[in-house]
Amino acid sequence: MNGSRILIEQAFNGIRLERIPIFDLFCNDEVIEYFAGVKLGGADDEMVVTMAAGSALDGTRSISVPSHDRSTWIDRAGNTRISDRWTSWLKKSAYQDVEDWAGWLEEYIEKYQASSGMSIVQLDLTEAKPTEERRKSVVTKQRMYNDLLNGTVNIYCTPSTAINALLYYMGLEIVSYLWACYRELLLRWIDLYRQATINYIEIAANHQISPVAMIYSDIAYNNGLMFSNSMLNDLGFFEEVEQICHTCHKKGLKVIFHSDGYFMSLLDDLIVTGIDGLNPIEKAAGMDIYEIRSKYPDLTLVGGVDVTHLLRLAKPEEIRIETRKIINETGTEGHLLLGSSTEVGSDIPLENYLAFHSEVLK
Repeated sequence: MNGSRILIEQAFNGIRLERIPIFDLFCNDEVIEYFAGVKLGGADDEMVVTMAAGSALDGTRSISVPSHDRSTWIDRAGNTRISDRWTSWLKKSAYQDVEDWAGWLEEYIEKYQASSGMSIVQLDLTEAKPTEERRKSVVTKQRMYNDLLNGTVNIYCTPSTAINALLYYMGLEIVSYLWACYRELLLRWIDLYRQATINYIEIAANHQISPVAMIYSDIAYNNGLMFSNSMLNDLGFFEEVEQICHTCHKKGLKVIFHSDGYFMSLLDDLIVTGIDGLNPIEKAAGMDIYEIRSKYPDLTLVGGVDVTHLLRLAKPEEIRIETRKIINETGTEGHLLLGSSTEVGSDIPLENYLAFHSEVLK
């Protein structure tokens, strides 16, 4: 939307705003078609979703495109996955045994080192060492995308922590066994991944294109952390987040930390790393946006509106009341980008989302 970038930058700087910026991820046919004014039909759905984001959002962390036919594909680690409409899931792991995954890590390290640091099979990071030619190519694509977004801020720089990548490709059980049986190997791989992440940021981060970066690192679930605080320290997790923040800050970008689940006990440590914002603040998992605001007045809260119960099941007027309460109690001095506590999924009725959206625009 027009003026979105200014609103978002002012929010991060703690300025009292004319209105609260709306930040979300659209994965809902009805919502997308309403704001785009065009049906999703398969011919150019990316354009339709982009039009919807440009009409309705001040910021988004991605433009998701629906798959129309269930498809099977192989990810970068060799796992077989299935995509269907707005979601995907693991069908078959590339390896079944921890020894085989350890062999994969060793092969990765050898290839990476043999190529003098060039990225060979880096899970989410396919970028080579940054060059001016590569930067220009990425900036050109980002500018073209921005031209379609009508002022909406899209986050292009989305580094993942090493543990987040490991969990996505291997799962918690295998990672736990690797930590128990192949600790030094795992730490060597994490160190290389961290180097590759810096290369990625050097290529993807450009303040003129987008003033915000987002760290992806799902380290919790509804019942709490997947790893203890001490284990995260041993894994170098907080040092890694700090390194990412430092690199992004040098580029002039504010940094949002993203994790689903309940991780209130980690917030003090995360604040120390230098993060500027927190997303998605999942109420159904126990995250309390009011408590977080009280304890961390300078932290920018991104998301926070419950999708598990409120947006999905409540009446429109109830949604308006809760939306206004969040704004009044957590966003009067900026530091708030309001949106769903995960994403606008297909189970959210259109009238419910419109109640939220129109209340924010007041």
